[in-house]
Amino acid sequence: MEQSHVIRRKLTNLTEYLKEIGPLTNYTINDYTGNYFIKRTGERLVQLIVESMVDINSMIIAEEKQPPPKDYYVSFEIMARLGYLPQQFAEELAPCTGMRNRIVHEYDKIEDDIVFATIPKLKEMATEYIRLINNSLGTE
Repeated sequence: MEQSHVIRRKLTNLTEYLKEIGPLTNYTINDYTGNYFIKRTGERLVQLIVESMVDINSMIIAEEKQPPPKDYYVSFEIMARLGYLPQQFAEELAPCTGMRNRIVHEYDKIEDDIVFATIPKLKEMATEYIRLINNSLGTE
């Protein structure tokens, strides 16, 4: 892959974001909603994690000479079609793009309890995503 060094750098960044978001799982929902610093940190890390995965998807899709996805969600579907992600896993991961969009664009009121509850699952799924992509690239 021509862009494999960039993809590997993005995987490294993604790993760092997962380390940074880890301590947020030690807080209660009251800690999270009651402290703007904790809340904004959580929101930003969710954004960075999702954007990193989408960027990696886009680079791999381009390397595979596929047309660019019409949106972030579809990038996960294409990654499953290309065999980089299991179909069911891609279907579970793709909806995280909607949360990223709400955080970034403030489409609707951000539901703090939903963001907070999503953090452990997103951390788990992003860790699996890293493993799958590393396997596909022949690294671990």
